[in-house]
Amino acid sequence: MILVTGGTGFLGSELLQSLVRSGKDVRCVYRKSILKRVPLEAAQYVDWQEADLLDVASVDEVMENVDQVYHCAGLVSFDPRDRKALYATNVKGTANIVNACLRHGVKKLVHVSSVAAIGRNPALKTLDENVLWEDSKLNTGYAVTKHEGEMEVWRGIAEGLTAVIVNPTIMVGPSQAWEDASAKLIANSYNGFRWYTRGVNGFVDVEDVVTAMTRLMDSAISSERFILNGDNWSYEDFFRAVHRSLGSVKPLRHAAPWMGEILWRVEMLKSKLSGLKPSLTREMAKTARLKIYYDHSKILQFLPGFSFTPLATTIAQTCEAFLKHAQSIRPVTRPSGDLLEIDG
Repeated sequence: MILVTGGTGFLGSELLQSLVRSGKDVRCVYRKSILKRVPLEAAQYVDWQEADLLDVASVDEVMENVDQVYHCAGLVSFDPRDRKALYATNVKGTANIVNACLRHGVKKLVHVSSVAAIGRNPALKTLDENVLWEDSKLNTGYAVTKHEGEMEVWRGIAEGLTAVIVNPTIMVGPSQAWEDASAKLIANSYNGFRWYTRGVNGFVDVEDVVTAMTRLMDSAISSERFILNGDNWSYEDFFRAVHRSLGSVKPLRHAAPWMGEILWRVEMLKSKLSGLKPSLTREMAKTARLKIYYDHSKILQFLPGFSFTPLATTIAQTCEAFLKHAQSIRPVTRPSGDLLEIDG
């Protein structure tokens, strides 16, 4: 039996569909609605178990008779008010999964981290898996908790757990729920969002991440971490490609740093008054300006024949899927001030 946490998320949903197509016996932990995020043709073949990863007893219950675990569950937030929730989900939740894997003799764990856990080192032009974590003002609260979550996995490895860690960059691909994760970047562009920053980041096809994860699970590879990155692109190039694929003729506009500084303050004030989540935070404005390049050569060495889908192809396919989706729904409200929500 294979256990998947976070199976109703952007990556988890793709992973579930892949495992079901392969004829695997899959159990999935859930806390949200299922069919909104996972197609019925896949969901009906999954053993759905409601559980709280912060509850040790419920984690033990879903771990019964499990041989392999894909730990995809995690919280992404750049709101300073979510620091406790980030720590609970990304660190304590991961620790509970690791401990349960050890207690139940799970054969292998594939842990989904993030390139945010690599850390930011301005002295290095390109980051790879050998970069040592350094405390820095450039690291977001989210990055810190993903790093600490990785430390729980390494602790489990030291205690005898067979495990690997993957560090995806910004994942791109079609989604069942277009308001989730990076799929929202496509929806926002469709609804008129035209701003970009001068930053650079890594992007990867979500199906490539799933392929790498399943191949790593079925291999003898252990005690390793892998950056999963298809291409390093500027946000300007990314959004220009998205707008072309969506058929937009409206010009894009550069969001200068001073604009971000004003907007995040305005959004935080609006958030305090309304009680709603801010669409832009200080951390988001800061990370959107960074120029970060990632080296993906390690995964290519460990998985012969594996390759990444060109980002231009992924964008075109994702936008095509979104346009088909958009034809069946009413347009949603145009986004207000968010510059870019990235995995940082």
